[in-house]
Amino acid sequence: MPLTWQRLSAWMDSPLPGPPAVLHARLRQALGTLRWQLLTSWLESLRSGPRVLLHGNPSLGLLVPSESDAADALLTGEELGLGSWQQDVGWVLGELHELRSLSVRLPLPVDPAGWGRLAARFAEGYGLPPDPSAHRAATLKVLLHLHDFCVFVAWDDAEILRYTTVITHLVDEQGKD
Repeated sequence: MPLTWQRLSAWMDSPLPGPPAVLHARLRQALGTLRWQLLTSWLESLRSGPRVLLHGNPSLGLLVPSESDAADALLTGEELGLGSWQQDVGWVLGELHELRSLSVRLPLPVDPAGWGRLAARFAEGYGLPPDPSAHRAATLKVLLHLHDFCVFVAWDDAEILRYTTVITHLVDEQGKD
């Protein structure tokens, strides 16, 4: 399992003291026991199944448009490794969920339906339609990003609230399956 997912697993199981522990307690309370258990089981399920070479958890900043539609590219991220294809797809879908949630706060000229089209276009390019595990991996990616931002960048109560809302929505949406 790639290091990013191992880091998330370690934090969910036993957070270090300080901001990681405070965030852990706050999120467990805000999300509730059932949602937290779902997230934990989803993370564990990423460990099983066939392995593929992952694109290295690329950010959407690594999307490179070209002058023609035929040569657009997604550069490989810095964390190459083996994992399930759902981890690969879920990473980018998670990025799109984060951008969608941010777009309601900023004057971005993106129609809400545009985010769905971007996700569909990505899945088409990847060659496999997202399944429930890919969508769950996307939710875990959003959780990981909140962790990393609060622990390694800055504590921001407004961001914690925004991300908690997004994670709650995604868990509730994916937990139905």
